[in-house]
Formats: sequence, structure tokens, C-alpha cells
Amino acid sequence: MDIGFVYSRKDPQQTRVRDYLLRYLRERGVLAKVVETESDVKSPTVIINGRTFTDLRKTPRGEKPGMYPAIKDIAEALDRHLWAL
Repeated sequence: MDIGFVYSRKDPQQTRVRDYLLRYLRERGVLAKVVETESDVKSPTVIINGRTFTDLRKTPRGEKPGMYPAIKDIAEALDRHLWAL
């Protein structure tokens, strides 16, 4: 499995998503090539086997709105890809 992850280390929400992603793979014993890229982005981008999960909002997220992709979204995508292997 190939996974790309673009995130901002300055945003605690994004670093929690990054930590979750790595923990998910480790705990399940998933063999994956993970390429991390740190950039000043408003929301993370996750690429799983060529499929991109990114925030497509026209206006930036405010203080309260949820981030996409969130941990739940990434977990569901990873589960779908694992079952397809």
C-alpha cells in the first residue's frame, strides 16, 4: 500500500491525524510505504494508492468546523483499501 500524507506540523489537529495514521498501520501490521510532506496547509491531504482525500471547501474552515479528512474518514478509507488487497 502506498500512502502520501501532506500536513502542517503547526496544526495540532493535523499532527493528531498523522499520529493516528501511523499508529493504525503499525497496530494492524500493514506493510505500507508512507511518504510524509510537511507544508503550511489548512487541512491535510491523504493519498492512498493514488486516491486523494483532501478538503475541497471554497472558504477556509473556521474555528469550529471539522477538518476533512478527519481520523474517521481516513480510517474508513484505509479499511476499504485493506479489504481490497
